[in-house]
Amino acid sequence: MSVPVYPCNSDKLPKSLAAKCPVIIKGFEKAFGTKPDFVARSPGRVNLIGEHIDYADFSVLPLAIDVDMLLAVKALDDKKPSITLANADSRFSERKFDLPLDGSYVTIDPTISDWSNYFKCGLHVAVEYLKKIAPEKFAKAPVKGLQVYCQGNVPTGSGLSSSAAFICAVALAVIRVNMGDSYEVSKNDLTKITVVAEHLVGVNNGGMDQAASVCGEEDHALYVEFKPELKATPFKFPNLKNTEVTFVIANTLVVSNKQETAPTNYNLRVVEVVAAANILAKKYGVVLKHDGPSNLNKGNLRDFVNAYYAKYMNVAEPWNGEITSGIERLTKMLELVEETFGAKKSGYTVDDAASALGISSEEFTKEYLTSFPVRFDTLKLYQRSKHVYAEALRALKALKVMTGSSFTKDEDFFREFGNLMNESQESCDKLYNCSCSEIDSLCQIALNNGSAGSRLTGAGWGGSY
Repeated sequence: MSVPVYPCNSDKLPKSLAAKCPVIIKGFEKAFGTKPDFVARSPGRVNLIGEHIDYADFSVLPLAIDVDMLLAVKALDDKKPSITLANADSRFSERKFDLPLDGSYVTIDPTISDWSNYFKCGLHVAVEYLKKIAPEKFAKAPVKGLQVYCQGNVPTGSGLSSSAAFICAVALAVIRVNMGDSYEVSKNDLTKITVVAEHLVGVNNGGMDQAASVCGEEDHALYVEFKPELKATPFKFPNLKNTEVTFVIANTLVVSNKQETAPTNYNLRVVEVVAAANILAKKYGVVLKHDGPSNLNKGNLRDFVNAYYAKYMNVAEPWNGEITSGIERLTKMLELVEETFGAKKSGYTVDDAASALGISSEEFTKEYLTSFPVRFDTLKLYQRSKHVYAEALRALKALKVMTGSSFTKDEDFFREFGNLMNESQESCDKLYNCSCSEIDSLCQIALNNGSAGSRLTGAGWGGSY
């Protein structure tokens, strides 16, 4: 399915977008003294359940929301192409940079926290895509220069994926400018190329945010699978007898900047779960097979599920995401986590982890700790791996509740799904240590006042719930 394109006067244009387009067009005219060629849009998202498991290739249940990032764009045909960025938010100053004439990539300095870096991330993956689909045109030549006016209402650092929405809109705009109005980019392609974009600014993320932003549909949540292939399946909430399913999103106003805190938060969690997967593989004598982009170029906790079941259960085919077999396998994984890491809940030093893998401390440092910046005293392998497997299990149970269960009473649905949300929050707080006191307090306030379930959404350490 291709990314939809609407004429400005189309009656199919979503109402919220119809109201926003005239505003951003006026902003562009004020900034650049001319009219834009088009407006690109990508929405933010919330995640209902399945936190910090996308980068282990486990499925998640997000949904796109009506806050979004908009870009008004005009193509330039200059001999020395450049890109000028303006922003409706005065906190983000104008930026301008030249495009390399030989078609090489714009330099991104991940040590600098600047909003233009995220634009460059979207630009980079779009150029990479253009070189792949039209090498005769873009292999050694620059893309077109641009004037871009940015406007969005996804709060930055709120856990609602402002960075992913921005990057997806940028990549979409760059592809459209350079391939022409008649070219249709598929949602699947746009998702695939943007999944790795934030790696360029030092954030070792998974692919949930981009999939939700690109593939979201009105009045639907998404079941996003990463294996055996990237797939986002929309589904509706159950039709209850007397009650509508309602989710309330609130921002704690505790800003969580993934890039700035990555060494102790996001990137460190990736290192911990990848190290845990490889120590499990070493203990049980299996080899992790991973195809496609991989965090740290290592296998992950899902790869261990498949390798373990191939050796010990004689199941040659990798798990395909089916709910019943998934619940059985993930339950078994939780037993193996207890056996492997339960006696060392205090954490692993570099020497401990290296010893468990049968390699030197220097080798461990090189293989696990140098691709992305991290800082730690000990690696909490028990807590992180237990969270990932338990959260993946909850995501499957939640999907079953949403799509495969019937309820005699509305209260039964709210109790079951709410309990899963509450268990997820407890795990995010106690095992993954990605909550914060403000989120914990506000979740409790919500529960005290009638919410069936309340949990953080997004990476955590602040943001929304």
